[in-house]
Amino acid sequence: MTLGAAGLACALAFGVLAVVAIDARDWPAGLPLAAGSLGAVALAAWVAWKLATWPPGKLGFFRDRLVVIQGRHEMRAVWSDMETVTLARPGSWPRVRLTDRLTINFKNEPPVGFKPAQFGLDPPACRDLMIRLRDDSRLRVRLPEFDSVRDLAVSPVVAGELIEPRL
Repeated sequence: MTLGAAGLACALAFGVLAVVAIDARDWPAGLPLAAGSLGAVALAAWVAWKLATWPPGKLGFFRDRLVVIQGRHEMRAVWSDMETVTLARPGSWPRVRLTDRLTINFKNEPPVGFKPAQFGLDPPACRDLMIRLRDDSRLRVRLPEFDSVRDLAVSPVVAGELIEPRL
């Protein structure tokens, strides 16, 4: 965004200087300024194109969970609840067919699926990373803690028994 704003500012500045130079009958000085203005417009257009093709979702790895945000849909996967992480098509056993869609199966919840390529990740590498993070708690310690203001605002504090005992 900063690069795009700088490109637009330079395009405007060089454009104004080129017009002033050409109006003053000094067209040889106005040509390089006009070329600089066109280059700055091209830079701003390139930045706008890169922002328009930005991944539509976000993928976050945290100490206790994985968070996938696609558009307005947010999915959370707690590491300790994951059973399998696979690229196989669901229900394709015994003839397993690999896909580019990652499916996470849980103990007591429906599966979560997404395409790692939408986040700029290689599907097999993403699956391997998630399996390592699921199985190695020492590796997860290096990840940031999940702290979402939205999560705290949406989920009220409930007093009562713990569903899962924490020792």
